[in-house]
Amino acid sequence: MKKIKVNIKSNPYEVIVGSDLVNQENLKRLKGKEVLLVADEKVPSEYKNSIIEVLSDLSSNLHICEIHASEENKDSNTLDKIHSKLINEKFSRDCYLVALGGGITCDITGFAAATYQRGVSFILFPTTLLSQVDASVGGKTAINHPLGKNMIGAFHQPVEVFADIGFLDSLPKKEISDGLSEVIKHALIADSKFFDWLEKYIEAIITLEPEALKHTISRSIEIKSEIVSKDEKESGIRKVLNFGHTFGHAIELYGEFKQFSHGQSVALGMLMAMELSKITGSFKDKDLQRAKSLINKINPQLNLNIDFEDQKLIENMSVDKKRTGDKLVFILLEEIGVAKIKKEISVADIATAITSLA
Repeated sequence: MKKIKVNIKSNPYEVIVGSDLVNQENLKRLKGKEVLLVADEKVPSEYKNSIIEVLSDLSSNLHICEIHASEENKDSNTLDKIHSKLINEKFSRDCYLVALGGGITCDITGFAAATYQRGVSFILFPTTLLSQVDASVGGKTAINHPLGKNMIGAFHQPVEVFADIGFLDSLPKKEISDGLSEVIKHALIADSKFFDWLEKYIEAIITLEPEALKHTISRSIEIKSEIVSKDEKESGIRKVLNFGHTFGHAIELYGEFKQFSHGQSVALGMLMAMELSKITGSFKDKDLQRAKSLINKINPQLNLNIDFEDQKLIENMSVDKKRTGDKLVFILLEEIGVAKIKKEISVADIATAITSLA
């Protein structure tokens, strides 16, 4: 078991990475507390039952709210369902919400906690690789709007996160691939040695070899934690975590949140961002090809040569929340492990980066 400190001034907390983390000792802070478990209905019953058993022994008032976690349902209706459960059961401001599920479940549970009675505590049990390396750190909570992804939300930090690698055993390969897209992102923006290590051990990671998996998750969380600890509200350096996401969120919207998963969209978005880094700066093609090769290994079913309508993607970017005024903010690479923030980029260069995948 490894404990990683997220040193955010407003609310420092720990992310615990390991196995068999669902136990009374880890959750002792919930003794005698009102607890609402928000669980994705797709989580295997064995995981759900184990956490319900532990919470039942600890909590003075345990209730369960199951949700259908999907991008289409990451909306105000699902948020209302959680709020209504809290209000109907007369939960006080001293309550805890516990999320059991992937990134969508973690995001919407966090936002429900941020907005119920102006803010209550929450704990995360992320059950996917993507949520363990991404949603577990930073306190970004949100729901989608029909016109854009994660447009309505708040910064609200959890009190604790448990990244249990045992949850990953039942995941389809596609969801492992989605999580590895974010892992690769962290290496590309901040740690070239970690990128080298991923290239060497990618087969062991894909097959969920425990030690390789623990290091992958832990190092990825450490990178994000180091960045977030310096800039909680994304006013500066935290923006580098959006590498691939300005393109990626536009791709998700392009496919109406059905054609491409978040991880696939980020993978394609990173390739576009690296092409843009090459066009506008010093990023080398050989490093782009290394990254492309690694992305192909984690997601061999994903077509990396897609003819997107460049103007449609650019239009989708216009509602991206990462804008500064009327300018889109792009995170580009100088080299593997070194990211930079860039605002002044021509539409022509953006279009060239998009069409480079065709």
